[in-house]
Amino acid sequence: MVAGAGAFGGRRGNRPNGRGLEGSPAGPTVVCSAALSRTRLLPWSLFAFALVVGAGCKAKIGDACQRSTDCSIRGDRSCDLSHQVNGAGEEVPSPAGKGECTIEGCGADSCPKEAECVKVYGSDFLTVACDPDREDRAVQGEGEGCADGVCPPRDDCDPLEVCLPEGLCADEITARTSCRRRCGDDGDCRNGYECIRTGARGIYPAPDLDHPGEVDDFKICAPVSQ
Repeated sequence: MVAGAGAFGGRRGNRPNGRGLEGSPAGPTVVCSAALSRTRLLPWSLFAFALVVGAGCKAKIGDACQRSTDCSIRGDRSCDLSHQVNGAGEEVPSPAGKGECTIEGCGADSCPKEAECVKVYGSDFLTVACDPDREDRAVQGEGEGCADGVCPPRDDCDPLEVCLPEGLCADEITARTSCRRRCGDDGDCRNGYECIRTGARGIYPAPDLDHPGEVDDFKICAPVSQ
């Protein structure tokens, strides 16, 4: 399992989306290591062949994989095994179950064209409710505990946690960014995955350091929730 691969872990479900093939709706783009291993070439020509094939030999983000070399022989993509499903979308362990190709540690606008960079907070920590408007700050208003039109700050989250817009405390230290397949509906995702909009389930667009405060939600393929 790759570092930070647990970002999408902890969810169960086997609802198929009508796609019976592994990988993307059209199947994996290509598995380069297998192509090289089946090619019989002399040592000197094998090196030249690897350079040519490796130049454009990568699986797409979200394609099925069992190891990182299924995603790229260059080592610039990894295989997230935190959610392994078979072709029918049923959650099973390896070798029948396969994870998905991703790029860890991405930034806004740094993912391939078929993907988006998301920041994911570990689902194990999304258990404590909070008020994103009042966490650690006072606001104007009326109600229980408020005085003279001012409501005092709330302190529902631990010091190293943030209060997400969905009203849940999340651990900032364990949050990870990764590239995930962009989608328009469930049909764009593999079996065992569904198309969801960011801003819920602890999945948010990665911060854009060039344009802080500007956040546009989008849809990505995520493991089917229970």
